[in-house]
Order: sequence, then structure tokens, then C-alpha cells
Amino acid sequence: MSTLVYMKLLEQTPAKYDRGMRLLTLGRIDAIKREIADAWVQSGHAVLEIGCGAGALAALMTGRGARVTGIDVSDPMLTVARQAAPGAELFHMTAAEIDKLGAGRFDRIVSTLAFSELSEDEQDFVLKQAAMLLKPGGNLIVADEVRPVGLGARAIAASIRLPLAAITFLLTQNTTHALRRFESRLGQAGFRLVARKRYLLGTLALFVAEKG
Repeated sequence: MSTLVYMKLLEQTPAKYDRGMRLLTLGRIDAIKREIADAWVQSGHAVLEIGCGAGALAALMTGRGARVTGIDVSDPMLTVARQAAPGAELFHMTAAEIDKLGAGRFDRIVSTLAFSELSEDEQDFVLKQAAMLLKPGGNLIVADEVRPVGLGARAIAASIRLPLAAITFLLTQNTTHALRRFESRLGQAGFRLVARKRYLLGTLALFVAEKG
């Protein structure tokens, strides 16, 4: 399932964003966000969320006592997020601007369904900046669209994704890209992969990496 292609359409109506993402991921994205908040975020943690969307994960993390800073490029999405997570500090900012936030500031950096909106060069830049922003031993947690393993699974995913990508581009003049060689990119940015899980026939993955 091409979650990120659908997401582009849902961003046009941010109040419906979370409900739409639950439907399109068969509820999996909610479970992943709960897993991130429950397993990787503790009270007192300083957390940066890249692409906070409608604020669902920010709300979960502030509910656990974390100090959350969230960024997003969509003002309508931020309006909804500020209502969902009033305890978080949320800013209109691109991922490429996170270097402005201060080196060694965060215990955790999290991102769900945002890295695949970036080009590979942008991903590399953001990963390097994330390494600088994290405290020693801090974790980067990314959940996003990936290419399935195996030719059969890739063929099924492509048959679903390609027409949706075409429709999305016609409507928004934009598209998304499943993450490729992401583990290698993490290593090149100075991270060590500590956990990885796949979901939805291998089309979604959760990566947890530690700053080296």
C-alpha cells in the first residue's frame, strides 16, 4: 500500500488526516506511533518530531512527559496539531532547517511518513543534521514507506502505487519516494542501527538507530 501517496491527498484536508491514515494503513500507523511513544520515549526526554502532521504522535509523547518540539511545512496541519498536542512546541519549518535548533539538544528524534517526501540528497543532509542535534547515545526513530523485499512483493506494491502516484502528481504536482538503502544512509550519517521492523507486506518499516 502506498501510504505516502495517499498522504499527499489527505494533507489537503488536515482535520481528516489521522482518520484517513488509519484507514489507509489498516490502523498500523497508529500502532507504530504508540510503539514509538511507549518503547522509546520517556518522561523528561527532549524530543524532536520531523513532520509532526496533525499532532497524533506529539500528543502521545507529551502525554508520557516528554518535552516535544515538532516541525512541519504545512500551516493547516500545524493548526490541527496545536489543538491535538497543546503541550508541544510546534514550528513551521522544513526538515532541511533543523540545524537551527541547536546541536546536542535532543534525546530522541522521531519521524513518521516524512523522510519519503525528501529526495535522497535531502535525506542524507537531514540524517547528518539529526546526528548533530542528538545528545551522545540519542536515538533516531523513523517509520516510513520502503520497498518490499522480493520481486513478487515489489510487483504487487508497484501495481498499487503507480496509478496512485500518477493521480497524486496531477492533483498536487508532487510525489513521494519509498526509502532506498536507508540502513546504509544511516551508517554514513554516523548512526548504528539497533532495531528494524517491517509491516504491511514489507511496505512500511520502523528503523531505530543510535548516534555513534
